[in-house]
Amino acid sequence: MRPHTPGERKSTPAISKSKHSVKGDASVTLTDGKVTRVVVDVYWCGLPGRPGYSCLIDASRGDSDAKWSEAGDTTRIHNAAPANPTYPDRMKVTLGQDISIDLAEAQSLGRCGAGAELPRTIVIPAKRAACQVQLGEP
Repeated sequence: MRPHTPGERKSTPAISKSKHSVKGDASVTLTDGKVTRVVVDVYWCGLPGRPGYSCLIDASRGDSDAKWSEAGDTTRIHNAAPANPTYPDRMKVTLGQDISIDLAEAQSLGRCGAGAELPRTIVIPAKRAACQVQLGEP
């Protein structure tokens, strides 16, 4: 069951993992109950006196560089031109009580500055609380 209304944009104000000095935000836009846009913006703080690095995904349905597919409440977005074509570059968005963004198979290369990487998963809770984030191992 999808608790989201047509055209509603579910987003969170922040992603924050202080142990790893990571901040950012994520949003999923729904139109007629379908995912039409996913934005993930993550900022990794640098060491004292050094700049930080960011990662950005901004995927919209209809973009020429991505192939979108659906199966039930899950939308898969495949990068048609990955930075490293030897490996997969895809993400999965699952709608339910919460919205889950699975980035375990998304390449950080080409989206992130040196020293930064995409989170493995982000869960946007239905009640507008902070995201639940799983980072990769350092």
